[in-house]
Order: sequence, then structure tokens, then C-alpha cells
Amino acid sequence: MNLEEKLRQLKQAAKTRSRDTELERQLEYLRRLERPARPLPAQRAPQRIEEYVDGQVEKNAYGEFFLARQALPFGRPYGKLRTSDLASADLSPLNLWLEDAVLPPTSELVYLDTETTGLAGGTGTCAFLIGLGAVEGSKFVIRQYFLRDYPEEKAALVAVAEALQGYRGVVTFNGKTFDLPLLETRYALARLKSPFARLVHLDALHPSRRLWKLRLETCELTRLEQEVLGVSREGDVPGSEIPQIYFDYLRTGSAQALQPVFYHNALDIVSLAGLTVELARALSDAGTLASSLDLFSLSRIFQRAHATERSLETCKQALDKGLPQLVETQALWQLAAQHKRQRQHDLAVELWNELARREAPFAIQALEELAIYYEHRQRDVTAALKFTSTAIARLREQAGNPTHLKRFAHRLERLQRKSAL
Repeated sequence: MNLEEKLRQLKQAAKTRSRDTELERQLEYLRRLERPARPLPAQRAPQRIEEYVDGQVEKNAYGEFFLARQALPFGRPYGKLRTSDLASADLSPLNLWLEDAVLPPTSELVYLDTETTGLAGGTGTCAFLIGLGAVEGSKFVIRQYFLRDYPEEKAALVAVAEALQGYRGVVTFNGKTFDLPLLETRYALARLKSPFARLVHLDALHPSRRLWKLRLETCELTRLEQEVLGVSREGDVPGSEIPQIYFDYLRTGSAQALQPVFYHNALDIVSLAGLTVELARALSDAGTLASSLDLFSLSRIFQRAHATERSLETCKQALDKGLPQLVETQALWQLAAQHKRQRQHDLAVELWNELARREAPFAIQALEELAIYYEHRQRDVTAALKFTSTAIARLREQAGNPTHLKRFAHRLERLQRKSAL
């Protein structure tokens, strides 16, 4: 057996073990649901969850669950922000990402994050910790709804739905793909009405990627809070380890390892709120961005939103600050395209001539734009022939795309016929 066959065999075995592990977890979940009368881990543990997390057991018509509460008073610093900024910020610029909806005021907005038994989703995945953060009076309050065992899920879901009644909007981080679909599935399985259908939803992951990915490359929440908010976590637990911590708690009844999970969830919520404020500030005032890469990203956001004037202005600011050569070329191309749409052809031609001296593919595209401009707008067949011939030579020299070469060859033939007339 060669190395490749051995690796393929090991990979297949790993997949089989992974499927078996997930199946066993789902079976254990179903077995626990069938034994609701069994003493809860928190009751069996020598030290209950209350010994490690500030909160209390709550009860409603569907049973019990654990509720933790933290209140951060306004004025407390959180990286470059203060908690009072979460209440006073104007978030209306973020409506750019909402099709026909409008974000409500901060007093009617809730930030949501979950900790789950798996990262893949599906009906076998349960949200054992649901965190909600919101502005209340002069504080930012975080409530965390925790399942001491699976049978407490319905009671916790009902409590979360009741808590959301006072809000008109929800902000998540990757909630469009993960958190909200997962919770809606849990509500459906529990035969409860989902509270999310009426809420305006902003998933902050997508605007964060648009604004900061060019500079940071990765847009994980912890990376964003460090680079954008100036917050460095200490004593945190990696998110990938959290499902196993919960399974260990269910198996042993020991709640000690859960304390950093609550801490992790609370930090995620505060950081999500902070990033939402920073996103709104950037959209409102490009001057808040120090990085030329962030400015160029912002110009592209405005371009997609058809805010042409703001896109032009921000792109020029990015170029003035200085960009890496490849990004600078992209910025020049974007600027030329916007000038063309505004019929500012003289400005576009100037940029196309600059781009024609650069590397492909922008040089080829610029040469084509110049050929079109001189043929159809200036009626200058000689100039159009020059740019077309230059493009063909560049494509042949670089073994360029045959389709592009064919298109330029057709243009050359047409221009030669016009020249002969």
C-alpha cells in the first residue's frame, strides 16, 4: 500500500469515527429527553452552577432553567469605546445592508449569541447557552439562558421568546447562517412559535468582512475585537472546545469548567455590540478609518450601494494615503469605471492610460476601454488601432486568454477596414 492509499484509508476512517461520534451524541440527547425525571447534573454536583456563575434558577410553565445576568454601567471603557457608546451611537448607516427594513433605535435592539453542542448545525445540535445583550437605562445588560440538561430546553426557549418581546431588531455575528436557523429549528422541534420572524435582523459578519477583510484577511470575532476595538481577551476558552466542555459537564455534573464559557459568550456579545457601533461610524464618517485598505474597502461598499459620489471621494482618500501596488491598481480601475459612468471621459482616459502601463489583467482591460473610446467617441481610428494592436501584442507575449485574443482580433479587422475607407 503506497502513501496516498494509506492517507485515503486514514481519512475515510476519520470520517467514519466522526459520524459515529455525532450519532452517539444525538442518541444520548434523545435518551436524556426520555428521562426528564432524572436528577439534573446541577443537582447531583457537589457544587452547582450558581457556585461559579452569578445567576439563579428560573421557572415557568414549561420547567426550569438557569439564568445569569450581568450589567455593565455606562462610562466603563471597552477597548477604544465606552459602554455608553452602545446606547448613543447612530446605527442608521447600517440600513445599507437591509433591503427594505430599518434598524430600530438602540433601546429596541438586542444582540444575540449562542453556544451550542456542535458547530455544524442540524437537528441534533442544541443551543445550551443563549446570550442576549441590550441597553437598559444607563447600563448594558447581558442575560444568559443556560440548560442544566436537555429537558430544560423548552422552558429556556419560552423565556427567550418572552425577553425578545420588548425589541424590534436583533444583531448577530454569522447569525444568518448559523444562530438564527439553529434556534428556529429548536423552536420548531419544541412546537413553539419562533420569535425571530418579526425582528429586523442584521448579521454583522457580512459588513465586517466587506470593511476589514482586505486588511485583516480573517474576520473572526476575536480578531476583529483585537484589531478594531483594541480588546485583548484573557482567560478565554476557544470556541471549538466549548461543546466538549458542555458534554463533560453533562457526564460528570461538575460545573467549574463552565465559568469561562459564560465569560466567552458575554465577551462575544459586548464585542458584537462594539463592532456594530464601529461599522456605523465608518459608514457615517470615513475619517474614522486610519487604514488606506479600510478606506478602499469602504469605497467598494459605497460603490455596491450605488452611492457614487461617496465612493469616488473615499477611493481618492485611499489613494492619497497610499496603497500596495496591486490594490492601488484595483482602486484606479474602480475610479476609472466610476468616471466613465458619470460621463467624465477625460478623467477616465487619464486613468486608463496609467493602467495600460501596468500588469494584466487591468492593463488589457484598460487598452480595450481606450480602443472603444477612441473608435466610438473620438472617431479616431488610428488611435483605436494603436491600442488594439498593443493589447494583442501584450496578450501574445503573456500567452493570454484565447477568448480575449479573438475578441481583439475581430476589433483589429474591423478597424483596419475602417482605416482603408
